[in-house]
Amino acid sequence: MAKLSLNQAAKYAGVAKKTLLERLRSNDLNEKISGGKNAQGHWEIDEAELDRVFRKPQEEPRSKTVSPPPIKAAKPSETGALEIEVKMLREQIGAMSAERDRERGQLVDQIEDLRARLDGAETERVRLNTLLTDQRDKPVGQAQRGLWARLTGR
Repeated sequence: MAKLSLNQAAKYAGVAKKTLLERLRSNDLNEKISGGKNAQGHWEIDEAELDRVFRKPQEEPRSKTVSPPPIKAAKPSETGALEIEVKMLREQIGAMSAERDRERGQLVDQIEDLRARLDGAETERVRLNTLLTDQRDKPVGQAQRGLWARLTGR
C-alpha cells in the first residue's frame, strides 16, 4: 500500500493531524500508530496502518469500489407501460423546452426595452442637469469678492 503524508493520512482516516501526531508519539500500544519520517523529515504513514487503527470492524477496506445493484429485467407487460411512460415524459420535455424558449424570447425583448428606457433616462438626466447648472460666462479678470467685502462695500 502507499505511504501517505501526515496531511493526506488525516484526510484518509477522517481525523485531525494533531490526533495522528499524538498517536505516532504515543507509548500506549493500543493507541500507537507506526510510521516513519522520510528524507525531508516529514512523517509518512502506510494506508494499511490507518485502516488497522481507524477502520470500524464492520467497515470494508477503503480501497474497494462499490458496485451498483444489479438491474432487474422488466417483464414484457411492464415494458409496454414503461414505453408509454417514456413517450409521455418526452412529450412533456418537448413542451417544457418550447415554453422555456418562449419565455427566454420574452425576457430578451424586456431587457432590450429596459436598456432603451435607461438610455433615454440618461439623455434626459444630462439635459436636465445642463438646465440646472449656471451656463453664464464668468468674467475672467474680476476676482470674486468675499462676503465681508460685499457687506462693507469695499
